[in-house]
Amino acid sequence: MVEKVIKKVKQKGLKATAIFAVKRLVNIFLKGYYDKKHKKELNSILQKHKDKKIIIMPPLVDWNIPLYQRPQHLSKNLAKNGVLYFYCTNNGLYDNINGFKEIVNGCYLTNRFDLVDAIEQKKYYDINSTDNKTDWNFIKDRLDRGDKIIYQYIDEISENISGHSIPKEVYKKHINILKDSRCYVVPSATKLENEVKEYRDKNYKLITNGVEIEHFSKKIDPNEYSQIAKKLIAEGKPIIGYFGAFASWFDYELIIKLATKKEDINILLLGVDYDGSIKKYNLDSYKNITIAGPIEYKNLPKYASCFDVSIIPFVLNEITESTSPIKLFEYMAMGKPIVTTNMPECRKYKSVLIALNHNNFIEKIDKALKLKSNQEYLNILNKEANENSWEAKAKNLLELINSNE
Repeated sequence: MVEKVIKKVKQKGLKATAIFAVKRLVNIFLKGYYDKKHKKELNSILQKHKDKKIIIMPPLVDWNIPLYQRPQHLSKNLAKNGVLYFYCTNNGLYDNINGFKEIVNGCYLTNRFDLVDAIEQKKYYDINSTDNKTDWNFIKDRLDRGDKIIYQYIDEISENISGHSIPKEVYKKHINILKDSRCYVVPSATKLENEVKEYRDKNYKLITNGVEIEHFSKKIDPNEYSQIAKKLIAEGKPIIGYFGAFASWFDYELIIKLATKKEDINILLLGVDYDGSIKKYNLDSYKNITIAGPIEYKNLPKYASCFDVSIIPFVLNEITESTSPIKLFEYMAMGKPIVTTNMPECRKYKSVLIALNHNNFIEKIDKALKLKSNQEYLNILNKEANENSWEAKAKNLLELINSNE
């Protein structure tokens, strides 16, 4: 609409100052129009979901990123459990929303954080520890006016994870939240939980990551497999698979050793080159390593269903000691034997074969290949997947909130 008006103004030969003035007036008109329209939409939503708890996530990551993460999964499942959830976006690379879009009943994607932030009834703000934009003043202001904070402490606060330097204010906010018992703190790993315990003895709960079971457990028709999967299956070798991020915490040397010592297998690596580190290792030069870029969440089973064994080959450091890998639970739901390095959060589960070093990792791969048809083992995978569904995690979070009010 703005472009059409500007075009007409230009056709009449008006100067740049006049064009700017017209554009400004049109934008003011549009803002007023959309404010009125979106307020009406919001009021309708509030009426539809009257008496529900309201949880708001300030803009952090787009909803439609290729790989769904904890925020998307929890927001949908909180809504399914009776919460009105507003997932706010800044319309980055993947979102294009103007107003409110219902994702599932009770969960709305919106670019109008300003409007939901102004809702007069009590609200809960779902804040992630990876959110470097929401500062302590924001938190304190909401607490002082009677709202509540849910603090998802999901990763070590590290520049290696964020990809850029972390301001001192972020660390200050983190400690202030841990100290303030008006905030509900949700660590995702035991190491993070132990840090929380140093500052409080209530209003916190360990809630690891989880899995959307239906998405990963459904049987994929071989005709629907990706072309990469079909090609590797046709070669007839066992397929050792990984999906997720490639970054400094990924043990590339372990993968090279596995490929070199086990030429009778194929290794399929799916994921995002998070920090450029994968380029240093020339994995493409190995005949039995196949690398695919980031795969959309909805299409991931069409690739991963061809795995014979699923792996998490991470180095051990402060980051991975604090990590609850989402892929761990997704592997469980796929019913694929799992081999990981010796990470604390992986040691918690009977279904996971833990490797103590590189050579032991290769030995565990051989053991896992023998387990892929072992019904007793498959039953353990299924049991642990169901215990870690995102629905169960959402219920755990609501139990934390409800038990302290």
